Amino acid sequence: MSHPTDATSPRPLPLLMVPLRRCGSHALRLRLNVSPAFHSPYPLHIVDFMPLVPLYGDLADDGAYRQLVKDVVGLQAAIMVKWPGVHFDADEIFEALRHAPRSVHRIVWELLLRSAEQHGASVAMDKSLDSVHYAHDLMALFPEMRFLNVVRDPRAQVASMNRAIIHDFDTTLNALAWVKAHATGRALALRYPDRVLTIRYEDFLGDQEHTLRRICQFIGIEFLPQMLDIAASQEAQDLSRMSALWESNC
Repeated sequence: MSHPTDATSPRPLPLLMVPLRRCGSHALRLRLNVSPAFHSPYPLHIVDFMPLVPLYGDLADDGAYRQLVKDVVGLQAAIMVKWPGVHFDADEIFEALRHAPRSVHRIVWELLLRSAEQHGASVAMDKSLDSVHYAHDLMALFPEMRFLNVVRDPRAQVASMNRAIIHDFDTTLNALAWVKAHATGRALALRYPDRVLTIRYEDFLGDQEHTLRRICQFIGIEFLPQMLDIAASQEAQDLSRMSALWESNC
């Protein structure tokens, strides 16, 4: 996929949702995706790929980095929920990033930003919440990066984590993961108060419009009343049929 914008066009604002999956993140993503200014396809959850990155060796080597680019592009093509209307050429992505700082995060965000540009969006959000542990690396790559910090009652979140194959089927281990992730998110919010918006999932459930308006204001897009009608979202309907864990999204 060729780059759809010229060199002088501003790129979409990068937004990362943090800090931990099973917080109600799809409910927020699907509603915000109603806006044509907002783009957030199904996340790559690159944190699950991170243990493999050292196996590529020195990324300063063109061969090693080209292979990493190829594999990340392949991961994007193979995920269970396809990104709408985009196809990436690994060689073209490698050439575009060849002289930029080399990082698996830079590759992931290049794909996401290009997808957002292809759809004419001004904000690109990655719902790979666990990437909160790489927040400082991301800010070095993208100084304008913003963070949406979603806090959910740990009793509800850990109960949800216990049912999900992506987490440990153990309350204590999942509770420890919750504490670690939210401590990281809290530290990030304290250090960069202008870059982080913290919301409570329970507040969203109680007043969806108020929470969505806060998020829209934070990222500079217009709130649309259609965001509240999730039953009209084809994406929500499709997602709800893919897993028992996503049934409530429609």
